[in-house]
Formats: sequence, structure tokens, C-alpha cells
Amino acid sequence: MAEKNKNPQDVQYSKKKIRVALLCISAVLIFYIGANFLKGVSIFHKKAYYYCVMEDASGVQQNTPVYLAGYKIGQVQEVELLSANPPRICAKIMLSEPIDLPKDSQLKLKSSSILGGMQLDVVLGKATAYFQSNDTIKCFKEAGMLDGIDGLKDKIGSVLASVDTIGLEIKDLMHKDGGGESLRNTLANIEDATDNLNSILADNKDEVGDLLASLKRFGTTLDNASPKLNAILEDFDNIADTVAKADIAGVITNVNRTINEVETLVKKASNGDGTVGALLNDDGLVKKIDEAIKSLDTLLKDVKDNPRHYLAPLGEKKKKSKK
Repeated sequence: MAEKNKNPQDVQYSKKKIRVALLCISAVLIFYIGANFLKGVSIFHKKAYYYCVMEDASGVQQNTPVYLAGYKIGQVQEVELLSANPPRICAKIMLSEPIDLPKDSQLKLKSSSILGGMQLDVVLGKATAYFQSNDTIKCFKEAGMLDGIDGLKDKIGSVLASVDTIGLEIKDLMHKDGGGESLRNTLANIEDATDNLNSILADNKDEVGDLLASLKRFGTTLDNASPKLNAILEDFDNIADTVAKADIAGVITNVNRTINEVETLVKKASNGDGTVGALLNDDGLVKKIDEAIKSLDTLLKDVKDNPRHYLAPLGEKKKKSKK
């Protein structure tokens, strides 16, 4: 009876409220799904959260992508300053793919483009144990293409200043009296010299060809002689090694000792010490020896010329002894 007594207007109003509620719920769901989709977050995958601490988080912000072998597996969800001195920044990373990360895995922060964008790459390790959700992963930064360019700014500035100075000097030279005309004359002279060179080459084409052919033959001969030259150089090298290994110092020492001894003997002979010195310095003794040698020479000649004179007495004595 109560249902039959309901006002049709109330029933219609209740249906409208239900429809409005459903529309609101649908709008909230669509907004939530759309917002996460725009953020790159999938609401239908199981999520895992990790942390990494960096000393320099330049370019890292919320929604910075995380890649594994070029495939996006997550993104940075939050960035928080842990300490100012020393600077330590913590990034909360959300992975939307079910990936097991070995304990020795690391995150590499690198530039994603020359415009300054950054990304995190997962460098998988080889450990058998794996990170659990909410664990902290080590992070390191890769040198970017534009890193160190600040140090070149001063050098580039000095180079540009030099170029500007050269440009101004050229400008002043061109504006001076006769500067432009001198430059035109110089260029004309260069052009004339080029034309003359071309004429010379054209007139002596055959000679130039022969010269190039001779150079080519010389190069071929040199290539063919290379093994012999190498052998000669090796022989010189061996000789140099032999000389280097020889006891040059000992030889020189022995030569010096011999020279000193000869010098000592010469001094003694000059001073009249010893027999040799006496012979060299005593003129009378030398004359006597000379006379003795002459007498002996005369005796030998006489024996040679008159052998019977000297042998006859020997024969007579022998005969007398027989009697």
C-alpha cells in the first residue's frame, strides 16, 4: 500500500539523484584515470616503490622517466631534500612493471637530450638476491654531452675577442688610403701567378709526366729495396749493440797504461839509466862498439878471402899429431 501511495514525482526525483551520483562517480574515475594516464602511470599494473639518494639532482623532477634497455618501466614520483650540507636529495621511484632487481643493480642518471632533459636508466646486476619494495638503490651520474662546457666559455670568449680584433684591423686596413687598391693588386698578382703556373704546366706537360713517372719508379725501387735496407739497419743495430757491450773503458785503461810505461822507458833512456840509456848517451862506448864491429867485419872478409891461411895451421897440427 505504501509503495502504491508513493508520489510519482518523488520517484522521478530519486532516479535523478541516482543518475547524478553515478555521473559524479564516473567523472571522478575518469578524471583519476586520465590524470594518471597523462602522468604515464598505469593504474592496472602492480606498482613497486624504490628510493635513490643523489648529491646532484640537476634535471631530476617529478615524472622523470625510468628506463630499462630503452623501455620505460616507471618514473620518479617525488623529489625531496634530505640535507643541505652536504647536499643529499632523495628521489622516490615508482616502477609499474613487475621486474626483479638484483641487489647489485644501480640507477644511472643521464641526459636524455641536448635540451637538458634527464632520465634514469636501470643497470641490472648479477646478484641472486633481489631488492624489495621501499629499498634504496645506488645511483650515479653519467657525464653529459654539455658537461664541462662552462670551462670553455672563457676560452671561447677570448677566441671571439681575437677574431673581433682581427676583423677590426682588416676593416681599418681596407679604409686606409690605398688599402683596398693594394688588396685588389695583390689578388690580381696572385691570379697572374696562377695563370703563369698553369701555362708552364701546360707547356711542359710531357716533362712533368716524365718527372712523375720517375718519382713513381723511384718509389717502387725504394719499396723493393726496403727489405735490404731493413737488413742493413739491423746489421748497424747489431754492431751498435756489440760496441755498447764491449769493455771500451778497460781497453782505454790498458792503452793508457802501456803509453805511460813506454813514456817511462823513453825517459830512462834519455836520462842514461840502464844499458839502453848508456848506449844512447855514451858516445865513446858507441864508437868502441862501432870499431869492434868494423874489425870483426874485416876479419870475416879476410877469412872468406884467405881461408887456407887460417885453416893451414890446423892441418899441420893434425899431421904432426899423427906422427
